[in-house]
Amino acid sequence: MNCEVRHSKPSDASDISKVIISALRETNSRDYSPEIIASVEESFAPEKVEALIAKRTVFTAEIEGRIVGTASLDQAVVRTVFVSPDAQGTGVGKLLISSVIEQARQRGIEKLSVPSTVTAERFYERMGFKSVRDEYHGDERTIVMECHLCPMHS
Repeated sequence: MNCEVRHSKPSDASDISKVIISALRETNSRDYSPEIIASVEESFAPEKVEALIAKRTVFTAEIEGRIVGTASLDQAVVRTVFVSPDAQGTGVGKLLISSVIEQARQRGIEKLSVPSTVTAERFYERMGFKSVRDEYHGDERTIVMECHLCPMHS
């Protein structure tokens, strides 16, 4: 598998939206109700993804020209990490998180946080994040996790 991670472009928004929605429906639906999934999906329509690309540092993962994942850095918060269900477990998520961490280090960020789904908690633990607290938005449980970064040496 040759996966390339690059900065997202506005023209990627529709394909990123498709990846996010398929991951929500096929993967996150194991841990969340259909109502929660439907509510979260609304936040990732193509026009909303395009708006995120304009205000965050968003990364896109591609395999053979097909977008298979995304992750973003919003100040010191990792957000919107999704991998297409057929590419999960292949290292795409790890490459995306590595890109986000590298970007954070370049900006001098020493601690990253991520509002993790129940579904992704183990993945973030493997990436070095530790659970700090749980938050609830109605019935939706989010696990806030943090990772301390070593500063870059110049």
